[in-house]
Amino acid sequence: MCLVGCHKAPMPRQTQLIISKAEQLGFRLKRYATSAFLITAYEKIPSHPVKTIHIYIEGDGNSWKTRYQLSDNPTPKQPQGLSLACLDPYPHVVYLARPCQYTPLLEDSHCDPKYWSSHRYAPEVVAAMNEVLDQIKENSKEANFVLIGFSGGASIAVLLTSKRRDVVGLITVAGDLDHEALNQFHRTTPLSGSLNPAKVAHLLKQVPQLHLNGNKDKIVPTWLAATFAKKVNNNRCIQVITLKDVTHHEGWAENWADILSLPLQCNTR
Repeated sequence: MCLVGCHKAPMPRQTQLIISKAEQLGFRLKRYATSAFLITAYEKIPSHPVKTIHIYIEGDGNSWKTRYQLSDNPTPKQPQGLSLACLDPYPHVVYLARPCQYTPLLEDSHCDPKYWSSHRYAPEVVAAMNEVLDQIKENSKEANFVLIGFSGGASIAVLLTSKRRDVVGLITVAGDLDHEALNQFHRTTPLSGSLNPAKVAHLLKQVPQLHLNGNKDKIVPTWLAATFAKKVNNNRCIQVITLKDVTHHEGWAENWADILSLPLQCNTR
């Protein structure tokens, strides 16, 4: 598979190292064709079927070259989602990149820069990711999903959860759970072509969910998850946890084993 030479620029060394680690741990590259995009995935297949599949969804990646100039390739320089997937001991783990990440851009005619800027959570993006989940289930139709989204990947995870009935758990990590509020906070350009996960929060009442943030995150403020939880409006099924000395990209790996050990369920009391 062409992972480096087909990009306009070499893949960042850190990204290559994490891919190599994933492959050593048994993850295998797969590309899912959907009605709109070619989605890159890395999948660790269990030796026996399991009832639940852990799905990690990457963040927005390398969206901007400078504050005013879009990147020509959104492949992440720090693939946090893949790094965390590598730390998950669960038998069946799938890492999903976002549209146009890792994929040779010449092979995907839909890779317009708007999909890593204004349309990063567009309806067609969510639909494509939903198609991938359907394809993953073709060999294990009875399986359910735990969706784990990092940063902008959390938006996709929430939007997918609102559309499906086979998501039994949702974990967001430094999640952009309301891009309208976040852009107002940072005074950045609105994501005009994107769906807003905050608008579907009320549909997640019965889904066990854990929303994680870092107290030193300068990109996603801690209040965003708390505000989202209020919109869900069901304290029995939702936990919001702020980790000490954790930034947007640093500190998650050190805490990941403890995070995965937390119960992901709705309290009956």
